[in-house]
Amino acid sequence: MSCSLIFMMLLSCLLLPSARAGRSVLPEEDDMALERALKMLNKPYVKSIKDKYGVVFDCVDMYKQPALDHPLLKNHKLQISPSTSSNSTWTGPTMAGEPILVGLQESCPDGTVLIRRTLKQDLVKARASLPRFRQEKDQSETPGQHFAQLLINSEEGSKFQAAGAVLEVDAISVPAGQVSSAQILLVDDTSSRRSIIQSGWSADPLHEIDSQTRFFTSWTADDHKTTGCLNMLCPGFVLVNQNASPGIALSTGTAGISISKDGQTGNWQVFLNQQIVGYFPKEIINGMSGAAEVQMGGMTYSPPGQKSPPMGSGVAPVPGQNTLASKFTQVGVQGAKIGKYWATKDVSDPAIYNVVMTSGPQGDSFQYGGPGGV
Repeated sequence: MSCSLIFMMLLSCLLLPSARAGRSVLPEEDDMALERALKMLNKPYVKSIKDKYGVVFDCVDMYKQPALDHPLLKNHKLQISPSTSSNSTWTGPTMAGEPILVGLQESCPDGTVLIRRTLKQDLVKARASLPRFRQEKDQSETPGQHFAQLLINSEEGSKFQAAGAVLEVDAISVPAGQVSSAQILLVDDTSSRRSIIQSGWSADPLHEIDSQTRFFTSWTADDHKTTGCLNMLCPGFVLVNQNASPGIALSTGTAGISISKDGQTGNWQVFLNQQIVGYFPKEIINGMSGAAEVQMGGMTYSPPGQKSPPMGSGVAPVPGQNTLASKFTQVGVQGAKIGKYWATKDVSDPAIYNVVMTSGPQGDSFQYGGPGGV
C-alpha cells in the first residue's frame, strides 16, 4: 500500500471518526496516529516564521508540500502561475495598491511556500467539531449554525467559472468554541457527489487558539461526508505563494477574494487582493467543470444551548438606512448567465441577523450581519 494512500486513510479516521470506524480507539493508539499524521503534514522546512500572535509558519519546498501527497495528485504537474491565454483566470475585484494583509513581517525564500505548522491540538479540534461552513439554500440543517447571505444560481445548462467580491474584514469578539465568518462558496451539485470550494475570513476559536480574524480555505468532493478539510489539515489545496497562506491573520479593512477556474488547467485558483495564494486541483473535486450556485455572506456557529456570536461587524443592516453593518462590494460572477439571485437568512428577526441588497459606485453589493444572541 502506498504511503499516500495510508496517509489519506489515517487523516480520514482522524478527521471524521464518526463517519468511519465501527470500533473504539485506545488513547495510546489514537495518540500514535496523531503523531504519524503530524509527521506527514509538517514537511521539512528551510525557514520558520512566527507571527505576532504566536502562530508558526514554515517555508517548505513547493514541490514537497503535503498537498502533493494526495493519492489523486500522484502525477500532478504543479501550476506555478495563472495561464496567460485569453480565457485565463479572473483575478477578481480591483484592489490596486493594497498589500496582502498577512500579519507577518517576513516572507519565504524563492522556491518555497508558506505553510502554517499543524499542531496536535489542530487535528484534535478538527476531529471533534462539525463540518465547516456547510450551508443550505434557505435554512441551516446544522444545529447551532446561522447565516445571512446572497445566493446566485446559474441558468440551467450553464455553470459559473468564477466568483469574487471585496469583503470588509472585521475584528470581533467570539466566545470559545464558536465561529463567525464571511466567505464565498462555489457549489457544484449537478452530480451525485456535491463539490464545494470556498474561501474567506473567520474568527474561529472553535478551531483556533483565539478569535483573531484569519484567512481560510476549505473544500469537499462529497458534501463533507468523507473528503476535504479546512485550510491545510489534509492534502488537497496546493500553495504557490511565498508570503500568503490559509491561516494567516488579517488586519481590519478590506480584502479582495476570488475563486476562479483556470482556462487551461481546469484548476480552481484562490486570489487574495489579486495575488494568487494557491488552488484546488480539479482532480480532488470530481473534475469540477463549474459551479451551479454561488453563495456569499456571513455564517456563525455556536454549540447547541449557547447563544450565537456576532456576525460581520456585529451590526444588523436596515433597508434604506446607512448603518455600520459589514459589506460585500464589487460582487461579481463570470462564465454563466444568472438564472436567479436572492438574499436569504435563517433567522426571522432582522435585529439578530439580516442581509440587505445595496448598490452604488462600487457596483453590486450587499450588507449583512448582526449582534447574534439567538
